[in-house]
Amino acid sequence: MKKYLLFLTTIALILSLNTNAFAKNTSGDLSQKQALQLALTAREHFWNTMSGHNPKAKKAVCPSGTFEHQNLQYVYMCSDLGTKEKAVNYLTPIFSKSAIEKGFKDYHFIVSKGKLAVPIGDGDNLLNWKKSTAKLISKKGGTVTYEFTVPTLDGSPSAKRKVTFVKENKKWKVNRFDAVI
Repeated sequence: MKKYLLFLTTIALILSLNTNAFAKNTSGDLSQKQALQLALTAREHFWNTMSGHNPKAKKAVCPSGTFEHQNLQYVYMCSDLGTKEKAVNYLTPIFSKSAIEKGFKDYHFIVSKGKLAVPIGDGDNLLNWKKSTAKLISKKGGTVTYEFTVPTLDGSPSAKRKVTFVKENKKWKVNRFDAVI
């Protein structure tokens, strides 16, 4: 009987912890802390996608070489993001559907020989998003906008960035692909 009671108590505890974690992720309001964390994750996902590879992916195969398409130099994405479906699946937890579609168009992603390719870019910038501060500037229904003050790594004046978050499928997402670069 004690084992049965212990088992039920353990199950109840696990379920309550999972429910609380889920509730934080889908709560009605998006706190400054949550907005900053989502912005940092969006930044990481943006740069990983633009570089063609998620460094956290295990056993990804990365093709070498470049090719030209409409006067742009391209590189094929690594196997972890190597198809449009894989890249969209990687971005979907963080970005809205419209942000992903517009981002793929604006940044000239293409499918060539069945593989997703991205133009070769210039890389990162000098903004230190980890030390940014957020200020709520707009909240209307399922849309929230924060203004981030982002210090620079080289001591230049801080940059201001407005990031809009939308609630999509009960989860807050960044509504512009390049909002946090």
